[in-house]
Amino acid sequence: MKFILFISIILQFILFEALNATTKEYSKTYNDEILIGFYGRPHSKSLGILGENNIDTLVLKMKEKQAYYEKELHNKLKIKLAFHIIHSLATKDAGRRNDYLLNMSEKTVLKYIKRAKQENFDVILDVQLAVKTPKEAIKPLLKYLKYKNVHLAIDPEFRIPKHRRYPPGKYVGHIKAIELNELQKYVSDYLKQSSIKEPKKIIVHMFHKRMLRQKNEVKNYENIKLIYNIDGHGQAGVKVKIYNALYATKETNKAIGGFKIFYKNDTKPLMSPRKILGFEKVGSQKILTQPYYINYH
Repeated sequence: MKFILFISIILQFILFEALNATTKEYSKTYNDEILIGFYGRPHSKSLGILGENNIDTLVLKMKEKQAYYEKELHNKLKIKLAFHIIHSLATKDAGRRNDYLLNMSEKTVLKYIKRAKQENFDVILDVQLAVKTPKEAIKPLLKYLKYKNVHLAIDPEFRIPKHRRYPPGKYVGHIKAIELNELQKYVSDYLKQSSIKEPKKIIVHMFHKRMLRQKNEVKNYENIKLIYNIDGHGQAGVKVKIYNALYATKETNKAIGGFKIFYKNDTKPLMSPRKILGFEKVGSQKILTQPYYINYH
């Protein structure tokens, strides 16, 4: 009996160590690098900093942010930049397709992909879902994954039921783990079929635990790097609490952390790079697991 108990304890220890190793490996996928994204929609000033500027001015501002981070962090981390573009914008009007989405033209998307390639930036194409499943919303964007620097994001906040009794934004929407897994597998399979070897990031926005339901059932898929982007706004201490709660230690073996800064909606002064990354406290609070992706709205 003692022998069986001993073996059981040993097996539990091995399982714990394996899980711990996986946790460290996945949450620190980009251990020596952080990605800074400027979020918004071209020519739409109200939707974020990306649309407040023409592309040349935007690039200059992003490089200034990069230099600021390098100085604050004493060049200890590589700083990469990204255009984070709202490709499929949720609208109050159902539109002619009855899907409550306004998609961006291919010409505009390619303009930003081309410029990003010149600048060695990433491009993140974001969809706000509305009546579509994550898989349905992402399907039109698969063709852009042939570009090495292009990645994907989904925003459950603007998801609405198929019954369409209310428009996106009236209530906070949600997705389920099974839908996120379906999306990841769909993109992973597409990458294999298209002989695309570069891993692709899939970012999921959230500021409440109900936005991604049955989170414990989320799986990982080949060549997919899943990021939970925690995007609550307001007072810095509250933002840190939300981040630590939604991107808990038990989830770092499945996803990489992301943290959003709102220029207009966050309490001033804005959090410094060292506070965002957990190197310094925010009052009595502190980021527990360093985020990889930091995006400015």
